[in-house]
Amino acid sequence: MNLPKVSIVTPSYMQGHFIEWTIRSVLQQNYPNLEYIVMDGGSKDETVPILERYADQFAYFESKKDKGQADAICRGFERTTGEIMAYLNSDDMLTAGTLHRVAKYFDEHPEVDVIYSHRCFVDERNRVLGYWILPPHSSYLMKRFDYIPQETTFWRRRIFDKVGNIDPTFRFAMDYDLFARFMIEGNMRRVHDIYGAFRIHDTSKTQTQIQTIGMQEMDRVRTRYNIKIRKPDILLLKAFIAYVKLGSFGRTQYLKWKHKDDPSLYLDFGRMWNGEIESPVGSELGLLNGQLDQLEAAA
Repeated sequence: MNLPKVSIVTPSYMQGHFIEWTIRSVLQQNYPNLEYIVMDGGSKDETVPILERYADQFAYFESKKDKGQADAICRGFERTTGEIMAYLNSDDMLTAGTLHRVAKYFDEHPEVDVIYSHRCFVDERNRVLGYWILPPHSSYLMKRFDYIPQETTFWRRRIFDKVGNIDPTFRFAMDYDLFARFMIEGNMRRVHDIYGAFRIHDTSKTQTQIQTIGMQEMDRVRTRYNIKIRKPDILLLKAFIAYVKLGSFGRTQYLKWKHKDDPSLYLDFGRMWNGEIESPVGSELGLLNGQLDQLEAAA
């Protein structure tokens, strides 16, 4: 298989505590046809010195005042040329081997435009808090409720060119707006894998803005695309949440039981990366190796 060029954009602002592990989770994929762009909004913390250490491995990076996260992503995508695209926020991470598995899936499924996977949650030290095990994709449901894990989502340029770039006027729901367009115009699948780790911490936008700006912007997306939520849809959502809770609880409890005599195997993802994700300046942070087939084989 000729590996297609994969373009990833990371928007960044004042996430110096996490961004090196975001960067290394991309670069340590050892994917030979990678175009990685970092758009920093003029951070005043340790972000810029970290970015400068990796500058020769970026296709492009800048650090200057912007109009927010969506603006940074939008302008980053304008610089990309890859056949496969994604964006990864500066506090999240990819799992080991993700880019090769994504390229393989697209090669084997030429009819599919967009894919996403299950999700892993990690804390500020990269300890796993749990999993988000999702049912097969339903465009009907996902157009109505914003439950696609953005950090696990990859798409073909052909669908991006068809629906257009990120809307820079959004502050929270820019991914939901883009994914709604993908579902209206393209073919989306949920893949049985874990492509990304979502970090939960006190300053996360998801934690601080979902009940205010987040809800307002999700309503804006539904209005824009004439997406109606009816009473039966709430029942579908409840069934979806029950599925996620059951699957996620089962996965988490199984791993805790499986590795009860060696908890570091469950909690220390630097070890699962064989040390490759560790910063050269040293850290106890690590990254999830999320290949579910390995976990299934160990069962």
